[in-house]
Amino acid sequence: MQVTKLSPLIGAEVTGLDLRNPVDADTRRRLNEAVVDNVALVIRDQDFTPEQYLAAVSLFGEPMDQHFTQYALPHCPLVHEVSNRHQDKSGKRVKHGAGWHTDHTNHVRPPKNTSLYAVALPSSGGDTAVVNMRAGYDALPGDIKQKIQGMKTVNVFQGSASATYSGQSADAQVEKKPEPVLQPLVRTNPDNGKKALYFHPVKTENIVGMNAEDSQALLNDLLERTVRDEFIYRHKWRKGDWLIWDNRAAMHRAYFDYDPNEYRLLYRVLVRGELPV
Repeated sequence: MQVTKLSPLIGAEVTGLDLRNPVDADTRRRLNEAVVDNVALVIRDQDFTPEQYLAAVSLFGEPMDQHFTQYALPHCPLVHEVSNRHQDKSGKRVKHGAGWHTDHTNHVRPPKNTSLYAVALPSSGGDTAVVNMRAGYDALPGDIKQKIQGMKTVNVFQGSASATYSGQSADAQVEKKPEPVLQPLVRTNPDNGKKALYFHPVKTENIVGMNAEDSQALLNDLLERTVRDEFIYRHKWRKGDWLIWDNRAAMHRAYFDYDPNEYRLLYRVLVRGELPV
C-alpha cells in the first residue's frame, strides 16, 4: 500500500491495495488517517461487487441510510446507484449534486464520509470535485471568522430560499421529511481538532436569527470566499476508482459535462458520523 499526495492542500491516492481482501488494523488506521489528513482519498484499481464494496466502506465506520431510497440496490440497500439514467415522473433526467454541498446535514448525526465507486463511465467528463473547507475557513479574514463563530444553520430536506439552486424535481425527493436539525456553521473535526465551514446551501432553511434570503446571501458569500482552485481536487474518474472524502472538512459537487447518451454509474455509500460541534 502506497499513499501519494495529489496536491499540497487536498487529495491523495492509494495504490497497491485490493480491498476485497481483509486488511490488518494498521492498514485500516492508515486509510482512516489518510482521509482525515488529505480530506479526499482515491483508492485505485478496485473490483467490487456491491456487497464487497459495502464491506470495504465499513473500514471507515458504520454505513448509514440515505435519502432517495428509490436508488437503493434491492439486494444491498445501503448501497445506492448514482446514475444518469434516473428520471423523474415527467421523463426528465434527474441531476443531483450540481452545486457545492455536503451530504445529509438534516440528519442529527450526518455522514462523516461520502464514498463513491466507479462502475460505468462516459468516455470523458463527469468529474467529481471536492473542496477543502478546512483550508477555506483558515483563509477567511479574522472579522468574518468572528462574525460566523457560533452561528447555527437550520437544516431541512430543502430550504425555501434554495429551490432554484438544487436542480431537484419535487417528485424525485424523499417521501419522509425529518424535523429541522440545527448544525454549527463552523464545526470542529474530532479526529484532528481543526475547524471547517460546514453547511449545505440547499438544506439550509435559514441561519438562526436571520431570514432565509439573508441566510442564503451569507452562505453564497462564504462560498465565493472559500471555493478556490488551490483548495479543490477535481477527480477524473477511471474504472475501479473508489473516492472517499471527509464531509466534516469538505464540500463536493458533480459535473454533467458529458454525453448523456453514454452510461455513467457510481455506487454510493455514506458512513455515519458523530454529533457536529
